[in-house]
Amino acid sequence: MTILHVTPFYEPFWAYGGMARASAALCRALVARGHEVTVTTALLGQGVPLHAQEGGVRVLRFPGPRPLARLLFPLAQGFRRFLRAELDSFDVVHVQGHRNGLAVTAASALASANRPWLLTPAGTFPSHGQYRFVKAVFDRLFGDRIVRGARALVAVSESEARDLPRPARVIPNGVEALGSARKKGAPAGRRRLLFVGSARPQKRGQLLPRLLSALPEADLEVVGPTSRSFRRLFDRFGSRVTFRGVLAAEGVGEACANSDLVVHPSVGEAFGLVPFEAALAGTAAVVAGGHGCGEWYALAGGCVVPPDDAQALLEAVAARLRQPELASQEANRVAGFAKSRLTWAAAAEAFERVYMEIRQRA
Repeated sequence: MTILHVTPFYEPFWAYGGMARASAALCRALVARGHEVTVTTALLGQGVPLHAQEGGVRVLRFPGPRPLARLLFPLAQGFRRFLRAELDSFDVVHVQGHRNGLAVTAASALASANRPWLLTPAGTFPSHGQYRFVKAVFDRLFGDRIVRGARALVAVSESEARDLPRPARVIPNGVEALGSARKKGAPAGRRRLLFVGSARPQKRGQLLPRLLSALPEADLEVVGPTSRSFRRLFDRFGSRVTFRGVLAAEGVGEACANSDLVVHPSVGEAFGLVPFEAALAGTAAVVAGGHGCGEWYALAGGCVVPPDDAQALLEAVAARLRQPELASQEANRVAGFAKSRLTWAAAAEAFERVYMEIRQRA
């Protein structure tokens, strides 16, 4: 099949979360199954080609003025020209996320051409308590129509499927090892915690200072985009906290491998790649439940605590720092589950079946 993948975020723009890694990995897996895949996405930084062949995937990046890049509406004109020229050459169209200008433009063109498409919200359907008014207006004008118009919806977890306004298939993300870094020894008597995320409220990074206060033997490494106000929460801990900023996939893998434990208190996360990537690097995690990440991590045999329960989080983290053999056993269980159940090859095969159903019903 010839497949058009429409996604606002694609590698190497890691700062925009797991969608960039997941989109790229799925597209490469589809190519490995013999499909021709074209990705249309946003150019959100410099030093990256507009048009390229990457891992067998044809990648087309559409630039736009930086202040509006998040909404991606400036990309619509160039993307619209592309759709007019090439839409008929694709057997199926897969749209990722619904609150962006690429999705708006693609859905409009597909509806006009009476062409079916598949939508994966990728965890973006809930408002997560951010920009509620803006998102409500967007959904009234565009988003609800996109969700209704998709021939099929695919969620990455049962938790995400319950959030959606209509039935959805569930196809979990695959998980890949990020590099092959080996663990390095920590300074004598010190333990290393890792938080991979942003300053956004749903990531619950504000729970971390309490951990550091209660665990004086632990240091913390923070990987991801942060704000000045977020960093100020950790001022009193001085050199015990290191902010690494946004890292490429290999850098995230190295950070996971060189940590004693990953702390993942995020809520409202449809899947959550990081705890599984950490397990493949030999490092366990403590994950907050109540959403897709906790759902899958519990199935994999990892440690899951109630969401927003700071005491339970602290007790679980402390127990695994005191008993590294417990953390090691959990990491091995989760890694085995990921290798057998959460592969991009399996995800690509499952999406392939949905693509074929969509074509047959067109």
